[in-house]
Amino acid sequence: MRIPGAILKSWFFFKITGFFFTHAAFLVPGERLEVTDNWLAVRHPDPSYPVHILLIPKKPIPDWLCFTVNEKELFAEFVRISQRLIRDEGMESNGYRLIINGGEYQSIPQLHIHLVSGDPLADKQGVKS
Repeated sequence: MRIPGAILKSWFFFKITGFFFTHAAFLVPGERLEVTDNWLAVRHPDPSYPVHILLIPKKPIPDWLCFTVNEKELFAEFVRISQRLIRDEGMESNGYRLIINGGEYQSIPQLHIHLVSGDPLADKQGVKS
């Protein structure tokens, strides 16, 4: 289900989404791979790739363009978590991609990074996630 763009861009929806990831991240579906004070890493509940992991900051950040260079600790932790997951999931030798959707390709108004490996699943090709 796609949420209409006008709703996604609303201040109210952003505040609700920010509150959700900051205070209720335990409700995010998917197997938890790592949870820290700043990040949540889960297997995508509806994967588009054989290996499909979501890395979600708990701090409300609407999209990549709002992730400022002042967030050094947050970015360093993202690098540490993503590199560990790449190694732990065996993606180092098989190849991997980090995907950040934005604008009309972003399904929720919260920054989230897709860590994927393998070819897109046949039934998911062309699907925005």
